[in-house]
Amino acid sequence: MSEPGTAVEGERHPADLVAERVLACPCVAALAGGLTGQAATYLPGRRVAGVSWREDVCEVAVVLRLDGRPLPELAEEVRRAVEPVADGRAVDVLVADVVTGGSALPLPPGAQ
Repeated sequence: MSEPGTAVEGERHPADLVAERVLACPCVAALAGGLTGQAATYLPGRRVAGVSWREDVCEVAVVLRLDGRPLPELAEEVRRAVEPVADGRAVDVLVADVVTGGSALPLPPGAQ
């Protein structure tokens, strides 16, 4: 038996489920790990960038696709998508960046 919010062998970690739900939101262009990777869940041999799964909160960092709605409304859409898999945790949505319409994702600083 596993602790709440942890995965046993053969199961996916809750952070993976959160990432899938976030990326399924039409207003989300990408998950954002942050410059220092602070918005991430570290698992054996890998990390889930853009999702920080902690004991009392699930934090997601996103790049939002602007569609004419206010940013708080877009963030609330993401929060509602995550809440069913957050296992009772508060869900915090951090907007790391935005893109418009069909524009490409922004390049990291110094990238060409």
